[in-house]
Amino acid sequence: MSFCAAPFVHMVQNPDGQYRTCCMYEKPLSGKYKNIKEAFDSEENNIIRKRMLSGERLEECKKCDIDEMHSGKQQVSYRNEFNRLYGQYVKEPSFRTLEISVSNKCNFMCVDCGPRFSNQFGSTIENQLPSEEDFKNVTYLKVLGGEPFLDKRNTELFEMVPRKNIELLIVTNNSIFPNSYNLDLLSEFKRAIINISIDGIEDVAEFVRHGTKWQRFERNWKKWRSWINENKNANLVPHFVFHSLNAPFFDDVFEWAELPINHWSWDTLVSPEWLNISYLPEHLKSYLIEKNTILKDPLSKFLGMNDYNEDHFKMLLQHTVNAPDVMDEYLDLFFKKV
Repeated sequence: MSFCAAPFVHMVQNPDGQYRTCCMYEKPLSGKYKNIKEAFDSEENNIIRKRMLSGERLEECKKCDIDEMHSGKQQVSYRNEFNRLYGQYVKEPSFRTLEISVSNKCNFMCVDCGPRFSNQFGSTIENQLPSEEDFKNVTYLKVLGGEPFLDKRNTELFEMVPRKNIELLIVTNNSIFPNSYNLDLLSEFKRAIINISIDGIEDVAEFVRHGTKWQRFERNWKKWRSWINENKNANLVPHFVFHSLNAPFFDDVFEWAELPINHWSWDTLVSPEWLNISYLPEHLKSYLIEKNTILKDPLSKFLGMNDYNEDHFKMLLQHTVNAPDVMDEYLDLFFKKV
């Protein structure tokens, strides 16, 4: 499949002010636009639509190509979901869905992140909030950060939008449980999906997502489970990103969470390449396949995408300093002669 309905209904506003036709689409729009609607209606976005309609396989969409390469995901790919839900708008493009980060304010320095999505790596970047008019036809809103519950302007965003008409997905690192006012706002959305990033448990979590306090994470997790049980319009969806420092430990996370696999979202990290598991030596790839019993088949396919890269591996080694003891068995293999 090469066609995607995303350019016909969707827009992404990153915390650095960049606009994209989709978070999976590798290149941001190059123009300078005053607001989201102007970016959506721009000529360069229209060119992307024409490329889609022509049947061209876009290199910028290779992340969805990777997702569609294997089975095992509840949501096969963003492309699949956009075509399923919004294919009817291809003939008449209509701004229906938005992904937005109002800032990069964050309290974490995750190993797979950087200054675009966390001000812990650099300066704080803020976007202007959209206007109420922008949400006239919007039915889906995805909110990211930074950490969304750290930025009070997200409360303004929740207040502004027509909540009863919108399905909300909010991505959080689970360090902050919102106050009762924000919880009341969340309960008024047509649907609220709480997408909690969890790339390990206990010491692994604190190592790969610097800033994590595991006891606080567990406490907030229980609060979310309780709140969701009381709100039938809400769902809890944990999200795991497989990379070269946490990939052996997904089964541990899965067992801890006590949720079936079809309640999860997960990704295999593509960049930075030094964290991409497909560039690991073959004996480490075999170890990962052995350790992952839940998602063995899709991981095996992803691991076969690339050959071992020595430069990426040397960079990875530099990031193993101060790793917790629970990772010793895995890290010992880094120095095995094969």
